[in-house]
Amino acid sequence: MPDTTTLGLLSFVIAFACLAFWMYWQYQQWSYLRIITFTGPSGAGKTTIVGELLKRHSKWKMVLSLTSREPRNSDLLGEYRCDVSRREFLQIKEDNKDLWIESFHGNMYATLGADVMKALLSKELSLMQLLSVSVRKIRAYAPGRVLSIFMLPPGEEELRRRLMKRGESPEQIDKRISDCGKWEEEAKKSDIPYEFVRNSGTIAEAVHNVEQIIKKYL
Repeated sequence: MPDTTTLGLLSFVIAFACLAFWMYWQYQQWSYLRIITFTGPSGAGKTTIVGELLKRHSKWKMVLSLTSREPRNSDLLGEYRCDVSRREFLQIKEDNKDLWIESFHGNMYATLGADVMKALLSKELSLMQLLSVSVRKIRAYAPGRVLSIFMLPPGEEELRRRLMKRGESPEQIDKRISDCGKWEEEAKKSDIPYEFVRNSGTIAEAVHNVEQIIKKYL
């Protein structure tokens, strides 16, 4: 029959092994990709592509964001809670519940820590459409768990054709094309490790390219 010293050593070894396994399991749980961010200029087709991904993968969800603007027809299911008052934004900031609050084109946007944590704890992927400044913040908040995709628009000729089809004026088209060039240049010089996808063909082709990138990280 083992003596007390042997039993004590055996108990220690078992306890240490259990602790090591638990730490490894925790590390694996927190190293999984859980959030995919999409960034890019207007006209790159981000919303269309993200919407198609949500249709193909019914368990994937948007991470909820808050905004002061009115709802738009292009908003995706679960993407925004709109018409949030300035008073509520100030209260969120005061209570330190936000990961960030940004202002863009005269509207305010916020993402709450609780909503991001919900996505990180989910067994399924969550998607977000973000500006570069917010991409940096969420990558810092959840290192190793965020994949960032930058959607590039088609070449100038195709982009001009698409914008004309949408009924935009020549002045608006010239500005959008100029803005697209600036976005692309800044993104490629950025310290954010983007995966770049150029939306120059069909939507199905762009979605397929995005899915192939995602598979590499799962």
